[in-house]
Amino acid sequence: MPNYNTTGLVLHRLNFGEADRVLTIFSNDSGKISVIAKGCRKPASRTSGATELFTYSKFLLGHGRSMDIVSQCEIIQSFPEIRDNILKLACASYLCELLDRSTQEHDNLASAELLHLTLTALAQLEANSDYQDGIVHAYELRLMEIQGYAPVLMNCAVCGKTELGSVPGFSPTLGGVLCKDDRYRAQDCQQISMQAVQLLQNYAYSSQNDWPTQAPERQISREIDRALRWYIRFRIDREIKSLHFLDQLRAESE
Repeated sequence: MPNYNTTGLVLHRLNFGEADRVLTIFSNDSGKISVIAKGCRKPASRTSGATELFTYSKFLLGHGRSMDIVSQCEIIQSFPEIRDNILKLACASYLCELLDRSTQEHDNLASAELLHLTLTALAQLEANSDYQDGIVHAYELRLMEIQGYAPVLMNCAVCGKTELGSVPGFSPTLGGVLCKDDRYRAQDCQQISMQAVQLLQNYAYSSQNDWPTQAPERQISREIDRALRWYIRFRIDREIKSLHFLDQLRAESE
């Protein structure tokens, strides 16, 4: 079969043999795919730069027996500022691993939308120097929405009331925020402040070009982080390993 072109973001890479790498790419038209880049680890390789993590590249791929082969590749966008900042690097690693863990190979449903979302988040990370967690949380919520798992945030997930009361809750199993009367219906419900609920709404529904850049109070940030962490864990039922490193950096910055 003939070669074919695609564009994609490198989510993961694994050294293979003496000079090759297996790449996990999230492509515009085929979703997540695994390919092999032969010889890309050689010092004189023309494909080494375009196969780096977080690099958005144009690929010419050839069909192989078990895995397609990178014939040529060219960098479209490489996000160099992310690599020069360890916190941004940790955030980017988490976003890419979350996309990887929450998608199946060759599932092209909404692949273009998911790729655009991820590239937007990486561009925002590169440009933002103050509040990376806002970009991370906005990405988490948009990713869940595109995949059909958006939490209910504008009203109680049980009774539908928009008046949540002074002490609402958040439950992954019941699908989102709960009013003060229904927050006792789930064992996994955590108390969450109205300030945190309003920020979650802002993250979920603001324009991708207007994601929050101002850090809230530390307690509010912790509430949001805890709620989204358990919600995502419940939905995708997989551990995100890079989250541990991000947690460590967050703790050191407090």
